[in-house]
Amino acid sequence: MMMHRRLLLLASLSLSCSLVSAFSSSSPQQQHLPNYLPNNPDDVVRQAATSITNAYDCGVYLQTIRLPLSQAIYGNKEESFVADRAIGWQGGPMETYRYLSPMVNNLLPRIRTANNTAGLNIKVSEQILLDFDGSSLQTSEHPAGALYDIQALLQPNTDGYYIKTIQAIEEQFCNTKKADKPNRLFLLVNPAWRDKSSFGIFGAQKAQELILDRYETTYALDQFIVRGRQISLLKCWSSDWGLYAVVNNGGDGKDKSMPAELITSYATRPEYKDIDAALKGVASK
Repeated sequence: MMMHRRLLLLASLSLSCSLVSAFSSSSPQQQHLPNYLPNNPDDVVRQAATSITNAYDCGVYLQTIRLPLSQAIYGNKEESFVADRAIGWQGGPMETYRYLSPMVNNLLPRIRTANNTAGLNIKVSEQILLDFDGSSLQTSEHPAGALYDIQALLQPNTDGYYIKTIQAIEEQFCNTKKADKPNRLFLLVNPAWRDKSSFGIFGAQKAQELILDRYETTYALDQFIVRGRQISLLKCWSSDWGLYAVVNNGGDGKDKSMPAELITSYATRPEYKDIDAALKGVASK
């Protein structure tokens, strides 16, 4: 009976996702407009939770997400603006971990993997992996049962240790390759790689097959500096990548009291040259 109900639920979710896909094909402008740009950490968590849940409901169980690593992005101070320059954080992985860990701890209970918690709280625990890497594994335990639990691997890098860790978690927790195993949600949070070139010549192909081709980016918010402006790239599932920047403050792009505006959107994460060209177009107006 339980299996029958689960099959009916999966069929219902498949139908709803198919309807969304069909609607987006007929209304691409509505489907592909990026979501609003959040302006505080709580907004980021709410937006990320909604995006992750929507992807999960459509059968995306292996996900990559990228969260901003400093409250400086929300401030209106020159020193905060400078601290965001280039890499988005002045510090190493242990410093970013101290900011990222509580953010993920707040995020996991907000991801809806079951509709009913019976009035009980979702418990989140954390296991430190390699402290010098700032890596950890967080697990949320759902009161509706282990089928609805979530695991999140924070700040994995290209070291072989994390490849083995990801394989082990998939096998033990969320194995999506076997019909008799539950499809539980597993998140890679702020991984240190961008593409297969990050893994070097010998590890690139394995990383492409194991991770890059399988873990879809369902939420990302990146900030950096281009042409003296602080710009934001926002990706929500299943929208395009949105490019945001302040454009109406005299041209310097540094006044954070001004709201950022959507400049353009991209089907895939844009390269620097694409962002630069878009900002040139804004400056020429």
